[in-house]
Amino acid sequence: MASRSLTLFVLLALAACAASEPPADPQPTQEVPLVQETGDLETPDPTPCGAEGYQRFVGQPLAAVTYPSERRVRVLRPGVMVTMEYVAERMSIHVDDDGIVTRVICG
Repeated sequence: MASRSLTLFVLLALAACAASEPPADPQPTQEVPLVQETGDLETPDPTPCGAEGYQRFVGQPLAAVTYPSERRVRVLRPGVMVTMEYVAERMSIHVDDDGIVTRVICG
């Protein structure tokens, strides 16, 4: 008798789970584009780290590059060992032996 009651309870519990409606989808979140400041105007930057807004520094000394302190940045010099993991939000500034910026990319 006890096993019949247990079986009936399990079947009723399964039926209750199957009959319940799935949870409502949460409201879709609106993507906010990353923004770079260019003087008085703000324009969307398609790169997740903001590297596109720093292309103007290519060919200039590293000392000319300024960026917000909260931005994730690493400077890559020739011959220096670096980790190879890709971090989309991190800006990598490549410089030559003379400290001149040769490339600015995400990663």
